[in-house]
Amino acid sequence: MIKFLKDHKNEWAIYGLLLAVFLLVISVAVLVQDGTPYESIALDLGFAQIAWYAVFILTGITLAAILAYIEFKRVGWNPDELLDALLIAVPLSIVGSRLYYVAFDPNPSYESFIDVINLTNGGLSIHGAVITAFLFIVVWTKIKKKNFWLLADILAIGFLVGQIIGRWGNFMNAEAYGPIVQNSFIFDILPAFIKNQMYIAGEFRHPTFLYEGFWNFAGLVFLLVARRKRWFKVGDMMGLYLFWYGLGRGAIIEPLRTQGHPSDALRVFGLPANILFSLTLFMLGGIAIIVVKHYVIKDQKYYVDMLVSEV
Repeated sequence: MIKFLKDHKNEWAIYGLLLAVFLLVISVAVLVQDGTPYESIALDLGFAQIAWYAVFILTGITLAAILAYIEFKRVGWNPDELLDALLIAVPLSIVGSRLYYVAFDPNPSYESFIDVINLTNGGLSIHGAVITAFLFIVVWTKIKKKNFWLLADILAIGFLVGQIIGRWGNFMNAEAYGPIVQNSFIFDILPAFIKNQMYIAGEFRHPTFLYEGFWNFAGLVFLLVARRKRWFKVGDMMGLYLFWYGLGRGAIIEPLRTQGHPSDALRVFGLPANILFSLTLFMLGGIAIIVVKHYVIKDQKYYVDMLVSEV
């Protein structure tokens, strides 16, 4: 591991810089707290308000885009094409996350098309965003004549980065939490600012947003190391991402979460939609990608063999 870090010191310096930016955003949030739970609004301009949720979502998208931009250069692609794609993919993914929520809302009260697309009224789901982004890259790689599986691997890193950082937006909204804490060693060692925000309805709640963040961070570190080794072939890392995220979200995080977030109430045939899709569409989909791809694409290259540049 030490040898790997030395061989890729410039790359890991970039990761460290991006991590520092993320920690800076967290630090700013911590400094504005006065010992009481946070307000969901980061900045009130009078004529408009900027929510903490938006700050963290945009921070996640920006850092993910930077990593993808750098990786585009390493595989010999024009990084400007990435920026053009993001201008389309990001808005579409936001719409997809909203439509997913609306489609599985057990208590729909949408009287017009405006109600359906009204993001200010809440109701987004990361599942819809991931599905939409996946469909977009299928079309985009077809039009641009790019290797779909290679792009999928690049974006797998971005998905994890965005989800890790975006979850702090849920924290600022005091949502996506778990059951009442009884006796938890993990909770006891958490900093005060997290405990204060998780004091909801007169009880301390498990910060499942943080548990999910740690789970995704472990997956992120593994993929960052793995993609510089001859361990996996092109497309495998997207499969691993789907499996890892689906397993953690469907088998660990979602069963812990209470009705702390609007998407927790979504249902499919009476079953929790997020658990169902996490375990089937994501986890099993990830397994299918890895297994089926190896049988269908016989001459698949290792991801590391696709790199043409160090920078």
